[in-house]
Amino acid sequence: MPKEEGPLEYKHRVQDTKEIAQRIDLDYLKRSHWWMLWRRRSNWILVAAAVVSIPLLLTINGGKKVFSAGPVSRAHAIFESNCQNCHAVNFHEVPDKACMKCHDGPPHPAKAIDKGVPLIHASTPADQMRCGQCHAEHRGNVTLASVSDKNCTACHASLKDHATKLDFEGRKITSFRKDHHPEFSPAGRADLRPLKLNHKVHLELEAKKYPTMKLPMKCSDCHQTDPNSPKGDLLPVTFELHCRSCHSAELDFDVFQVLQPKVLAPHTRNPETIGPFVAQQFQNLVAQNPGIVKQPLLHELDPIGNQSAWLQHVTEDSQRFLFNRKCIKCHEYEGQNGLYPIVKKVNVIRGQYVEVKPEGAPWLERGEFSHRAHRAVKCESCHTQALQSTKTTDVLIPVMRNCTPCHGSSGTAIDNCAECHLYHNKAKEKDKDRRPVDQLVSRVLPWQ
Repeated sequence: MPKEEGPLEYKHRVQDTKEIAQRIDLDYLKRSHWWMLWRRRSNWILVAAAVVSIPLLLTINGGKKVFSAGPVSRAHAIFESNCQNCHAVNFHEVPDKACMKCHDGPPHPAKAIDKGVPLIHASTPADQMRCGQCHAEHRGNVTLASVSDKNCTACHASLKDHATKLDFEGRKITSFRKDHHPEFSPAGRADLRPLKLNHKVHLELEAKKYPTMKLPMKCSDCHQTDPNSPKGDLLPVTFELHCRSCHSAELDFDVFQVLQPKVLAPHTRNPETIGPFVAQQFQNLVAQNPGIVKQPLLHELDPIGNQSAWLQHVTEDSQRFLFNRKCIKCHEYEGQNGLYPIVKKVNVIRGQYVEVKPEGAPWLERGEFSHRAHRAVKCESCHTQALQSTKTTDVLIPVMRNCTPCHGSSGTAIDNCAECHLYHNKAKEKDKDRRPVDQLVSRVLPWQ
């Protein structure tokens, strides 16, 4: 009888380590996957393509642009295709001697007041500062002379380490605004010029009081800009150009009113020249009209009659009238030299009065200012104390708060340190030797 068939008995697979190991292909590491094989081959293909393409790029027009760091500034556009003019060594920073080929680069500090003061930079000594650290190229059409304030404040945040004659300490300079920048140096000082000047009188008088004078005056009537100055520096105020038209009567010495037509004394710094001039005018009068000595003088009842006595009386009274009543209205005396006073010498009225320097000195010793750049601004907007100034000692130079409405927070270039402070003093720049154009552009010109 056949054996009875039934369902097969299911046997569970043994899941021990040995059985699993028998199912693993131990040679799989020796065979490369198609993806890994393709990736290695593609890397070699790219390297080969680069080796072949670089020489080709260097020979094609404009091939140098492959290594260019970007366009140069407009001032250096002539050298844009001649990198070797500045980069003496490929892929190295531009040395200062390359800049000095065209630029003299006067030393820093720019102002003579700080000459000889050691400068301590944050990380680099002053004598090792490179041109390129502040004047960075390959930034497009920019002005290289304009630098970021960070280039200044990195070293000058503490001014006491860099300059002398400073009356403040402990202030960190970060920007041009209150508590971040010191007050201007003229603040709190006095103008020691030996001259009597009242701005208020000139600016507020009504014309009807003095019909022969131009009143009220404007600042520009006396303070005029120099047309030959790029910055519009003010011309020195002089008696001949700015005062004589209104104050010529101050030179009238004829107290007895005998000279016809009127004669005015010369305006000089030496009274010993004025005295003999006055005497000579009366001598000429007597020579032309001897009978005048027999006429009573103004406000005197009896004539003198004697020519010598008449001349002495008229001359001495006229000189005293001139020196004691007229000249002293504006000038200060420092003594007497016989018959004549010793007038304190007044140098040109421009800038700060310095007794030993006839040309004076600038009020802003470490700063620069351009009146031409501010020609649209009314003078009194900055010189706010002029309308109320009654003394010569009043210093009318603007203070910092007069500038901050426009400078310091405008977000434009007029906030920069370089707007008012020099790094290189261009006045000391030396003229460079001229070179042919073909040397500058480093190529043969078509007409050669």
